[in-house]
Amino acid sequence: MPPEARPIEPKTDRGATMVDHADLIFTGGRVHTVNAANDIAEAVAVGGGRILAVGSNAAVRPLAGPGTRVVELRGRSLLPGLIDAHAHFAGLGAAMAAIDCKAPGMQSIRALQEAVRRRAAELPPGTWIRGRGYDQSRLAERRHPTRDDWDAVAPHHPVIFTRTCGHICSVNSLAMTLAGVDDATPDPPGGRYERADGRNLGVAYETAQAPLQQAAALSPAEYREALLRADRAYLAAGATSVHDAGGLTGPAFGPCQELVGAGELHVRLYAFVTVNSRQHPLLGLLPSGVRTGFGDDRLRLGAFKVITDGSSSGPTAATRAPYTSNPADCGILYWQQEELDELIGRAHRAGWQCTVHAVGDRAIEQTLDAMAHAQHEAPRQGLRHRIEHCGICPPDLQARVAAQGVIPVMQPAFFWEFGDGYIRNYGRERADTMFPVRSLLARGVPVAGSSDAPVTDHRPLFGVQQTLTRVTMDGDVCGPQERVDLTAALRLYTVNAAYAAFEEDRKGSIEPGKLADLVMLAEDITCVPAERLRDVAVLMTVVGGEVVYEA
Repeated sequence: MPPEARPIEPKTDRGATMVDHADLIFTGGRVHTVNAANDIAEAVAVGGGRILAVGSNAAVRPLAGPGTRVVELRGRSLLPGLIDAHAHFAGLGAAMAAIDCKAPGMQSIRALQEAVRRRAAELPPGTWIRGRGYDQSRLAERRHPTRDDWDAVAPHHPVIFTRTCGHICSVNSLAMTLAGVDDATPDPPGGRYERADGRNLGVAYETAQAPLQQAAALSPAEYREALLRADRAYLAAGATSVHDAGGLTGPAFGPCQELVGAGELHVRLYAFVTVNSRQHPLLGLLPSGVRTGFGDDRLRLGAFKVITDGSSSGPTAATRAPYTSNPADCGILYWQQEELDELIGRAHRAGWQCTVHAVGDRAIEQTLDAMAHAQHEAPRQGLRHRIEHCGICPPDLQARVAAQGVIPVMQPAFFWEFGDGYIRNYGRERADTMFPVRSLLARGVPVAGSSDAPVTDHRPLFGVQQTLTRVTMDGDVCGPQERVDLTAALRLYTVNAAYAAFEEDRKGSIEPGKLADLVMLAEDITCVPAERLRDVAVLMTVVGGEVVYEA
């Protein structure tokens, strides 16, 4: 039997106020509260932007008043608003306007060239042509496109194509000129250019991308449109909060703040400050006195993030042992240990939540060492330092993650697109230890789930599905022993993700007093086969008690 309704107390510590009647009531459904007991209720009442009551139909219906909207769930699922704990919000919106390299028929350099040729014919010379999402391992030519490929079809337009991982880009000669990059440009620390006989081919890895991506940066108007596109996409997918892991704090922040102030952005944003070098301009925030938590429930400053290695699929992740696919390669590590110790230590002492992009086991070990050093030198209470990705994480590192109280923010969704490459590049044994959700949960670690969009599909239900299946595009499975059940998977994308942002008292579960962030699905999710979860339709998304999306 569902629990009796638990009406909200007036003037609670969550800032609730007395509400005579509900603004919105959901009844007759499967309400996944995601509370400590994972209770399933029948009905929910919402008022004043908060959850008023959760319980049985009989207990909740009396809260209806003359103006209350009552939604009959008819046995369908109502979930807490889903949270993407690591994504690139502006980047997703920008990718939606770029040439889509994952679209059907785009799996060859020739097809990408034709798309560039068509766009060049539509745009004035000098206009940037952007593409996103290619994967050289799935292109017919099995290589990265080079400057020569783009020069052949768009010599008068700067061209930049960003690989699906976001850690590698390919540009034409005009783009290189605008960025001040030529054959003589040296490889920077933590990056490199692809070359042939001393000639720069226009393929940039990791930090070598920086001048090229800066030259191709969006205008304020383009950022505004990108943010609005991302907002619409996430709401349609049932996501009500996103932890922006890089790209928002910087040039996009002004347009974002304006849109939030105007009430035009509805997704709640937890915005990281992300750096990848000692010269990064955002390092200036560390001595400013500003730190994690500044802002409000719509737009809040998040973690201080350091990028320390490459991507899982590049592959450029920093590994302890050489790649299976290339015994001469162990990936790219951005920092020496003492450098990372110093940087994390500065942010830790300044009161920031610290997080590090660490994919390979060597990078994860380096990160854990740096965080342990920072805590030893300047002990703090209530730490919720994070590791973004925490990809190749064998048992010895799992034990350290648990012992240090670090929150891993993982992307099981990666297995679909990149799992076959993981097996090929890292070998079966390492691929099976990637994103070890079940093992970490068993150690009491509150793993958070995420997409890293636009790296892969932004829909949280896609991530939930992949957390259950860990299936690859070619039908293999990475680490079947790390699969979890639906209840555990939902917690990754709700209350665990809220915990990773110090927000579990306000969101992440359907409980009285919490923010009324909800998503209504077209089906009872418990009756949907795992392989179909990604396609369960979202019928309604509610943020702060306001219906912001309705199918």
